[in-house]
Amino acid sequence: MDIGKRLLGAADAVGCLIVGPFFVGGWSVEGVLKKGAELKKRGYKVTYNLLGEHVKERRAVEQALQTTLRLVEKMDQSNSGNVAIKPTLYGLFISRGLFHKTAEQIVECAMAHGIEVEFDAEMRSVIADTFKIFSEFARRFPHRNFVRQCVQAHLRDIFDLMDEYELWDKQLRVVKGAGVYEEAEEVVLKDAGEIMRQYWEIAERNYSIEGQVPQIATMRDESIPARAASLSPKSYIRPYRSVIQTLYGPIGRGLRKKLLEDGRDVKVYIPFVSSPCDFSWFGYGMRRASMMRRLVWEETKNKFKEV
Repeated sequence: MDIGKRLLGAADAVGCLIVGPFFVGGWSVEGVLKKGAELKKRGYKVTYNLLGEHVKERRAVEQALQTTLRLVEKMDQSNSGNVAIKPTLYGLFISRGLFHKTAEQIVECAMAHGIEVEFDAEMRSVIADTFKIFSEFARRFPHRNFVRQCVQAHLRDIFDLMDEYELWDKQLRVVKGAGVYEEAEEVVLKDAGEIMRQYWEIAERNYSIEGQVPQIATMRDESIPARAASLSPKSYIRPYRSVIQTLYGPIGRGLRKKLLEDGRDVKVYIPFVSSPCDFSWFGYGMRRASMMRRLVWEETKNKFKEV
């Protein structure tokens, strides 16, 4: 690693300690449900996401499972929301069978409470296994109405993967995915225009199927909600059928407030940990600190261009 990357890594580590906690919505099950209730009272929908990934011990998988089941069991009308699960937190790094078994328990519990389970997309090396297991749930009734798959537009082979695992007519959450995980150049697109082309092709093809309304994820790009609104079929009674999913934290706060005021369906994705002593948030905080650093740098460059 060269000296530049070392310095950036050190800066992100410091930044994580300063800004990372602002992206965590709760430090316990009770805490995140309280935050969810606050957001729902203001008109937002919510999705809860227990932080943690790349788990290689069965005991840790079991702890994540029990925390998630407790989260669902403790929900009531004031704080009810969907649950997002990271496959490598729930056993995929150990075996596909373990993740399938763990996911099934969560899906069954969620179904009993009338809520949806979103399968998160992580690094490319586990995407095929994730899609395969998701598809096994999404192909059968009644599970298919209670599961949703996140798809990353920056993957070069995302269309081939969606063809292979028959995802086009399933419930989807569409994300750019760029810059979240370190991936080889042959795996992901780098050009922002190419990524957005794939992003909208996924969304439009999913929208074209009767009954499917993908959730469109963005943090602060105002053009995405605007275009998503134009995709809504005219036959729908509501003016805005699309659901815009935003990330809990300081970035994009103004955009989601404006969308809500405009009558849009806005969902807030809320990361949390099981206790204040749980440091699984640190990796997530590092990525958010790195993102903040890049945004500040871009804003600074743009300001100097204006001078």
